[in-house]
Amino acid sequence: MNDRVTLSEAFQILAGYGPAVWLGVLAAIVTFVIEIILYTKGILFAGGEQKLRRARKEGKAVLGTLKDCRYQNREPEGKTANRLYTGIYEYTVDGVTRTKQLTLSGTKPPHTLYFYYTSSPEHVFSEYDVGKNPLKILLYIIPILAAYIVMTALGFRP
Repeated sequence: MNDRVTLSEAFQILAGYGPAVWLGVLAAIVTFVIEIILYTKGILFAGGEQKLRRARKEGKAVLGTLKDCRYQNREPEGKTANRLYTGIYEYTVDGVTRTKQLTLSGTKPPHTLYFYYTSSPEHVFSEYDVGKNPLKILLYIIPILAAYIVMTALGFRP
C-alpha cells in the first residue's frame, strides 16, 4: 500500500537507466541553458523588442486613453488576481480617431498608454503586446527533442 519512494531509492532507480538517459538529460540541460542565454542577449525571439525600438526611433508613437474597461473572473471565482481585464483605448493619428483593445491578465489597464506603429497607424501595438509570442513554447520543446535524439542515438528504447 505504501507507494512512496525515498530519495535514496529514487537515485538508485535513476542510476539504473544507464548512460544514454543521463547524456540525454545533460544534452537537454545544455540546450536549455544555451537557449536562455541567447534569449536574454536578444538573439532569440527579439522581433517584438526590435520593432518597438524601431518605432520609438522613428517617432511613431501615439498616446491612447482608456475609454472602457471590463473584466472577466476566471477560476476560482472571486479572486481579483485571477481576472482578465479588457481595456478599450482611443488614439488619434493624423486627425483620425481609432480604437485598440488590450487584454491583460491580473492587472487593471492603465488610464493612458503609448501605442507604437511601424508602417500604418491602423496596426498599433503596446509594450504589453511585445512579450506575447506563441513560438516561445519552442524554448521548452527543443531541449526535450535534443534529449530524445541523444538518447535514441545512444541506443535507449523507451
